Amino acid sequence: MISIITGTTTNVTMSQIMDYSIVAVLFLLLFLSLRNIIRGEISNRRKVGILMRNLNIVSIPLLIMFITIIIYRIYSSSPLFSSF
Repeated sequence: MISIITGTTTNVTMSQIMDYSIVAVLFLLLFLSLRNIIRGEISNRRKVGILMRNLNIVSIPLLIMFITIIIYRIYSSSPLFSSF
């Protein structure tokens, strides 16, 4: 059972990770723009406040993913780190 799980998880390549990172960045842009639009139209309604908190919960992990992607891109394209 463990060998099946290990075999499945090790077949993920860096190109697949980069493909999924593009989707994560698009969702980040969508959630940040949606949050700003809702913040501009905010009222004292309770449902809008709940939606704003949920958008904050979603955007924080996507922001961490975006920073990780930027660091990886800098690391992989920099000639300084290519010798390691």
